[in-house]
Amino acid sequence: MGSSAVVVSGFQLGFGSALLTVVLERFAKLGGYSWELIRRIWGMDKELRKLQRALSKIQVLVEYMECSSINLFGGSNAWQMWYEDLRKVAYDADTLLDHIFLRLSTFEHSSSVNQENQFISRVIPSIRNLKLPFDISEMQRKLDNLLKEMESLSMIERVRKEVFEIDSTISFGLPDSSSTKSCFMDHKTMVGRTRDKENILHFLTRSEQNHFSVIPVVGMAGIGKTSLARFVYHDKQMSNWFQWIIWVSVTTDFDVVRIMRSMIEHLTFKPCTLSELDSLQATLQNILYARKFLLVLDDYWSETYEDWDILSSSFRFRSKGSRVILTTRSLKVSSIVNSSEAYTLGILSNDDCWELIKQTALLSPQASENLEPIRGQIAEKCQGLPLVAKTLGSMLRFKSSAMEWESISKTELWDMLEARKIFHSLAKSYLLLPPHLKRCFAYCSIFPKKHKYDVDELVLLWMGEGFIQPLGPNRLEDVGRHYFDELYSRSLFHLSVNTTPSQTIYEMPDLIHDMARLVSRDVCFHGTSDCYPLFGNICHLCVLHDSTQPLILKAYEKNERLRSFIIMCPNPESRGEFDDELFENCKSLRVLALKNLDITELPSSFDELNHLRYLDLSENPIPRLPECICKFVGLQTLKLRNCRELNQLPRNMKIMFNLRHLELDEECRLRLMPVDLGRLIGLQTLTLYVIGIGINRGHGIEELRDMNSLGGSLCIRNIQFVVNAVNAMEAKLDMKKYLTTLELQWTPLMDDSLARDQRMSEQVEVLKNLVPHTNLKEMVIKNYCGTIYPDWLSDRERKFTRIHLEVLKYCNKLPTLGELPYLKTFVISRMPSLESIDDEFFGRGDGVKFPSLESFELREMLALSEWKNESISGMPCLITFKIDGCPRLTSLPPTLLSRLPISEISGCPSLEDNLERYG
Repeated sequence: MGSSAVVVSGFQLGFGSALLTVVLERFAKLGGYSWELIRRIWGMDKELRKLQRALSKIQVLVEYMECSSINLFGGSNAWQMWYEDLRKVAYDADTLLDHIFLRLSTFEHSSSVNQENQFISRVIPSIRNLKLPFDISEMQRKLDNLLKEMESLSMIERVRKEVFEIDSTISFGLPDSSSTKSCFMDHKTMVGRTRDKENILHFLTRSEQNHFSVIPVVGMAGIGKTSLARFVYHDKQMSNWFQWIIWVSVTTDFDVVRIMRSMIEHLTFKPCTLSELDSLQATLQNILYARKFLLVLDDYWSETYEDWDILSSSFRFRSKGSRVILTTRSLKVSSIVNSSEAYTLGILSNDDCWELIKQTALLSPQASENLEPIRGQIAEKCQGLPLVAKTLGSMLRFKSSAMEWESISKTELWDMLEARKIFHSLAKSYLLLPPHLKRCFAYCSIFPKKHKYDVDELVLLWMGEGFIQPLGPNRLEDVGRHYFDELYSRSLFHLSVNTTPSQTIYEMPDLIHDMARLVSRDVCFHGTSDCYPLFGNICHLCVLHDSTQPLILKAYEKNERLRSFIIMCPNPESRGEFDDELFENCKSLRVLALKNLDITELPSSFDELNHLRYLDLSENPIPRLPECICKFVGLQTLKLRNCRELNQLPRNMKIMFNLRHLELDEECRLRLMPVDLGRLIGLQTLTLYVIGIGINRGHGIEELRDMNSLGGSLCIRNIQFVVNAVNAMEAKLDMKKYLTTLELQWTPLMDDSLARDQRMSEQVEVLKNLVPHTNLKEMVIKNYCGTIYPDWLSDRERKFTRIHLEVLKYCNKLPTLGELPYLKTFVISRMPSLESIDDEFFGRGDGVKFPSLESFELREMLALSEWKNESISGMPCLITFKIDGCPRLTSLPPTLLSRLPISEISGCPSLEDNLERYG
């Protein structure tokens, strides 16, 4: 971002304590048995505890100074240098502790209590080479020096503060409780909010709602919540509709006594000296009793229900028809105040922003006309936020020439001294985050603006960096999603227009992204491949390569603390070239993503990445992975999507006990899975399981038996190798309650197979015993060669929303699916033995058939000639009906004839002729 007019350090923005929290959480992960091992192997448990205490002491001091009203860090190069030294030591300590944790957890996992003596004798010679005593002593020395330096710098800063009145360029502390916003407004015309105002007024004045109600106005910083509330507050209708109209600024420091005093003073026009909560509540209740009032609670931050309960107890009862407008950045507040009608405020258009700039800058018509060529550039800079538009307008009021305006249009906001107000407003959202959310938020700046965030993917990256900590029995992934929900509820993300019913995508507003870059500027960096490798001491790096020219990746010396290395290649023709020594100086990497680089093999230095937690090699023609991956015992996520040339996984993956997500392409060339993969009972994602032929033990479907944490989608391939129904039952698919999609694939039988009838019978029994959990949403069956459907497929207790049947060669009828209550999509294709569809498909009982079905498709049903169905009450919700490649089909049942306007029919000449003939 260059040299910014808004100069901050990690301390000023609370990043110091967030960083130290990560390191101290490493200590928390060392259980009692681990401490015992450290004592028995090195005799260094006391020294390690001392190191922990030193880090804790520094964290306490840093947190104190971050929250201090004295700005100890403003503009001090000494503090910046001290912080850089601390950051380096903290990352080094984290790497050392992670090394210990991984090595000890490996042995703990592979040992048992009965073999403890044998285990210790094996551990001691194996991990003494960590040189732990020397490393701990050296780190303790550095921390002692940092503590002494910190105490000296603190003393100097306090003396300077007492002796000199330092007018800092900008104060980064949170505003105190006296910092309020006035309800008074200027008399400029409201810009771009007429519809919003009308909507709020309609809510406030609708007569059918005669009970007390609250409407939260929600939006990010600077979007104009307070301004909108002011316009509503001063509308003439309010005095006609309400007996009392009250405005209170709440602010970040929620003080219920101050708020109630303010309300009483507003209503009585007298100072209020009451300090007891009971007295304040009683007084306020008496004043408001049986009166209809409008209360505006501006800038409401508290997400604690108890705060709202105490405050509202004075006015929410016996206040029929009364209303509360509450402006907030938090969606969570809506549920706390029991409101189902939160009003989310959107951004302004560029035209509205330009109008607001003109108003604030007091532009004459002639000046406005002269600036017309660059109005778009200046308005775009506002990013739809009235606060930015007004700030730019104030700046431009004193700029007379078009050249000065053009210069401002090309300058980053953060490089403008006048942008302090914008930063203050945005910074509150960040400063009030707890440490675990601060680091997660800051990490998002590793991606460029307009990046489309997939929550599940982002959570896996946070997990890889160790940002997500266990919370009771909850899965880390669920805790991480809760983290994101917290950030979203605070208006730090918004839904993307790219969101689809199957995938929810989020974006970070541009100004929020700028703030994220600012708070993480010495830690996270993203840029184009032109700037590689100029990233200094950056810890998290994302490189954007959008060229057909190869990306040359070489080893550099300044990479030793690099934790994330992500390459984004949107160009399908992209490719990369690596030095064999690329990772020699990146041994602390936790996250590595090398997608779409035309990789066929990894550099030899790859085997040094023992700390790796997340590896994404998707969209590469890599045929096999190196065996060294199996020693990366901390690896949690391995992504190999669209690696269709992949034909072999590392043989010893069964020892990767921390692996939680293994994503494979369903069309890859794998012929079988690594032996004994079923030992990885912590796997939560396994997109493909390829069954090996029966003589290979450890490759069968029964390996899935204990993988009951599997979720998402699972494709099981080569089911023809399961010849025993008992083996099918041993897969225990009915225990996989987190799975949402299950695809079962066989290989088609040869028509001239002598044992074809026997194989067909076996497949019937196998499918009968592959009973999924009742939570399953989507079911796909391909190349099944049996003739009978299992009963569970038609069970009305099932929660199927989508069923896809493809290449069922010998089935001459469809399963009974009409009574499935949740089925929304049904697709059947290439069933050469199916000649007719009758009532059995719909079901013979009473009631509406296919009550939820929205989409129905038939493809390439070459033998289908008739469709007989007497029901006229089926498929009431049908939206899409497609028939393609059914040349012998001549008619449709009445149920579907009535849906012809929404039908797509092709490749069905007989049907099309009849429909045209009989209209």
